[in-house]
Amino acid sequence: MSITRRAFLGAAAAAPFLTSFSVRASDAPISLYVPYGAGGPVDGISRFLADGLTKAMGRTFLVENRPGGNGIVAAQFVASSRQPETSLFVAGTGPFSLNLLLRSRLPFTREQFKPVSLVADGPLAITVSAKNPAQDLKTFVDNAKASGKAQRFGTFGPGSLSQLFGALVNQELGFDVAEVAYKTTAEEVRDIIAGQVDFSVSSPLGVLGQIRAGEMRMLAVARDERTTQLPDVPTFKELGHPALTASFWTGILAPTGMPDELVTEINAAIDQVLADPKTDEFLDRLGQYKIGGAPQVFADQLAKDEQQWGGIIKARNFAL
Repeated sequence: MSITRRAFLGAAAAAPFLTSFSVRASDAPISLYVPYGAGGPVDGISRFLADGLTKAMGRTFLVENRPGGNGIVAAQFVASSRQPETSLFVAGTGPFSLNLLLRSRLPFTREQFKPVSLVADGPLAITVSAKNPAQDLKTFVDNAKASGKAQRFGTFGPGSLSQLFGALVNQELGFDVAEVAYKTTAEEVRDIIAGQVDFSVSSPLGVLGQIRAGEMRMLAVARDERTTQLPDVPTFKELGHPALTASFWTGILAPTGMPDELVTEINAAIDQVLADPKTDEFLDRLGQYKIGGAPQVFADQLAKDEQQWGGIIKARNFAL
């Protein structure tokens, strides 16, 4: 087989362009698409992580905020990206797991993503007004059952993690509950202190100020170990209710088109960022705890979500 002079010259002329394109593709910035607006805790974690990844990999990581649709807008954008090698989704319990479990019609599927790394998680908890006579979880549950009344708790609406955890509390602890919808944690906290709501299932960080001020009392926290901020508060697991161990996590998902070797590289870089003591200090201020680990750790969390939240969604017919 012979090669003409014209073909040879054409190939030679194209070679630098192809090499240049390859280099540009491997050096192009990678965007972390956040399903919330700027300024919130997930946005803060994303920006902290992007800065750390940029230093660890020598490649620019950017944060792009795409709020809307309870995370659906950002998830759809990443799932359908024409540049899967430069797009990552900052996923969470609600924007990813709960959307998939609650909604029969979504513009994306689980199969369009693959786990990169879990980054951090924060626990849920049962908190009451300081005026509540119960000093511990057992007394609170006994009083709730003896009252013959449904205990009111705040949620952020149908399909929210607070609604599902409240249903899990009802199922596990055996007292009746009634949902009260709120737009913000501040509104719920105000009503708990005033006695309009009986208990909260929100993040400890959301009520930490009121607890330290003596206005509220935390009875139990939903994680394997006690929190650093409130070390005297027992876990549900300690109190004999391991089924109530639950959290809201933040993790990084890649579109399935991202090369596996790049996923492995980013995963290792995330572990490097999480190993820095400054990360512990940063997450502690947010009431979050680092996780990291291989992509399989993330895959296991998604499977746990399907079992834990999927079970309560099916049992209570919470599908949207």
